Amino acid sequence: MSALLELGEGNLFSQLLDRLKFYAHFEISNETGDSLNELDVMTIHYNKITDLQQAVFIKFPEMRQFSLSNVNSIDTRAALIKHFKCLSFDNLKQLGSHLNLIHDDEDESLTEQLLIEILVFHYERRISQIKRLNAMALYPTEEMIWNENVVPSAYHSSSGQVLALPKLNLQFLTLHDYLLRNFELFRLESTYQIRQDIEDAVFRLKPWKSEDGSTLFTGWARMAQPILRFAVVEVAKPYLGESKPSRVRADVTINLNVRTEVKSEWESLRRHDACFLVTVKPPNTSPTRYDLKGDFESQVGLTYVRGCEVEGMLDASGRVIEDGPEPRPHIAGDTRTFRVVLDANQYKIDLDEISKGNEDVYENLNILLRRKPKENNFKAVLETIRDLMNINCVVPDWLHDIVLGYGDPSSAHYSKIPNELPVLDFNDTFLDMDHIKESLPGYNVVVKENTKNPLALERPFRLTFHDVKDKANGESDDTSEKLLHVEPYTLEKRGPYPRNAPNMNKIRFTATQVEAIRSGMQPGLTLVVGPPGTGKTDVATQIISNIYHNFPEQRTLIVTHSNQALNQLFEKIIALDVDERHLLRLGHGEEDLDTEKDFSRYGRVNFVLAKRIELLNEVERLKQSLGVTGDVSYTCETSGFFFVYHVLPRWEEFNIKVRCDAEKVKQRIKYPYYSSRTQVRLNTFRLFQ
Repeated sequence: MSALLELGEGNLFSQLLDRLKFYAHFEISNETGDSLNELDVMTIHYNKITDLQQAVFIKFPEMRQFSLSNVNSIDTRAALIKHFKCLSFDNLKQLGSHLNLIHDDEDESLTEQLLIEILVFHYERRISQIKRLNAMALYPTEEMIWNENVVPSAYHSSSGQVLALPKLNLQFLTLHDYLLRNFELFRLESTYQIRQDIEDAVFRLKPWKSEDGSTLFTGWARMAQPILRFAVVEVAKPYLGESKPSRVRADVTINLNVRTEVKSEWESLRRHDACFLVTVKPPNTSPTRYDLKGDFESQVGLTYVRGCEVEGMLDASGRVIEDGPEPRPHIAGDTRTFRVVLDANQYKIDLDEISKGNEDVYENLNILLRRKPKENNFKAVLETIRDLMNINCVVPDWLHDIVLGYGDPSSAHYSKIPNELPVLDFNDTFLDMDHIKESLPGYNVVVKENTKNPLALERPFRLTFHDVKDKANGESDDTSEKLLHVEPYTLEKRGPYPRNAPNMNKIRFTATQVEAIRSGMQPGLTLVVGPPGTGKTDVATQIISNIYHNFPEQRTLIVTHSNQALNQLFEKIIALDVDERHLLRLGHGEEDLDTEKDFSRYGRVNFVLAKRIELLNEVERLKQSLGVTGDVSYTCETSGFFFVYHVLPRWEEFNIKVRCDAEKVKQRIKYPYYSSRTQVRLNTFRLFQ
């Protein structure tokens, strides 16, 4: 209704108004403060429309058709305006007063248009934030990148320009609100960096307009190359219930007649790397020197910017070269074609614009731009946040209120959580019994006998905190002495060789570090803070190792701020008693690990395949020892049959006869092939599946 919204100067005001409108209808219960899901919002909307229909049916017979229509046909803005215009100005005031939307129907500032807008504002159907988010393109376009009201080019300070940005407050309405604010802020932050990269690369390429109207480039940029050919090769059908294509793929051809190291960088583009497709139509008809501080869009004639995701480089036969440990095939010449995946939401928006008579964006793309890998994770982050908002994100009760800023931060400590574990296997954390007493000075330590070796007081140790048990049973007494039962136990032998012995911790942790390790093993939030050199990495490594041994059925995710920090932590984990088949290192920087083993996805697959061959060779040796015929070690399936029908019956027979007479068994049952190779005694023979 305001004329300001129609002017260019009112763009920022319009954005601020949209943000106010968004939070006025935020998906939260006004009575309880609970978050509302899509079904709850729809139910509330239907109840409001039904109440409106009942009021209109009673008081305004001229809107009888509105009262008897189904909700879906009358709750749009256009339908509501159409029906409300049938009422006179006095009837509109009467309806607004009856619905408690206006308090003084004699107010002279009320107009017919204002009353209709008030009614429409309260009763129109709104697209849920989830649907709006799912229909949004994750890659920024030229409209967003160079919008000064969204991403200002000048330095922004608290005393400068006001922006319509969501703020990261100390408190949030719901978890959805917290995620949405992070999504929008991270999107804008990455957009600012993308704009700088595009401006730098395009200025370096120095585009100009030739006589035939085509665009030529007289400069050179390391991170951008002119496009020789661009073609959309696949537009897959939409999924059920969606209108956007399920997948859009295209081929981009460039010429890499550049230095060897730059060519190698382009050929090293990996799957899921984000790139940008740019269209420039420079106004200058000859190479000119650009003003780096001037207006970028008008100087280079920037027209379109579209994002894409690399699927892979094509080989000579047109197939995508898969990432893997094998060396890439050699491709002759300098021409390279990349298969990229376009944003399906943006592609649908562009097709809708083409249907309105606008230009086809994908016919004039002339620059392919890449970014540094360490700065190019914005799409993965945005996708992760969007996926979290599409599910019922399960946050523990002890963490939910703290994240939203309403709870007591100390309530996340393990000692205040009802499911505190009284029994913890500290594994190799403690070096000896004295170490336990030094680390837990407030406890009366009582040692249980080792059932297998009563005289052994060596690690690993399993600790039982009786004060935790008493608290769980409601018998907590702060004045009573804290009792701690220490139970040494013996690990099963993993083999007869020294290399089979597990790697043990060699650090004598202090009492504070042990408390941090105990907290990390318990449910709850653990924050380890300290200056460099205080053992934070060693404590984190020991926590990870203990969680691995205490909860073998669970998985542990380790996230660090940098590749170097992750590599340092990973190298310490490798040195502990953690089976390497359970380790996987994701992301860039894996090649910097100080180890000859490959812990990448492909390295782990190769490790499993090599282990398979090793175990099948063991099956072959066991088959020869038992004198069984047939190729039982051909596959894992045939090895399984061999175990069930040949090994297991002999093992059961062996156990029965051992109980009767062990000496006769030694003479009658022999494994000559295995005995000659490993010298394993009969009474220590074990079969590992």
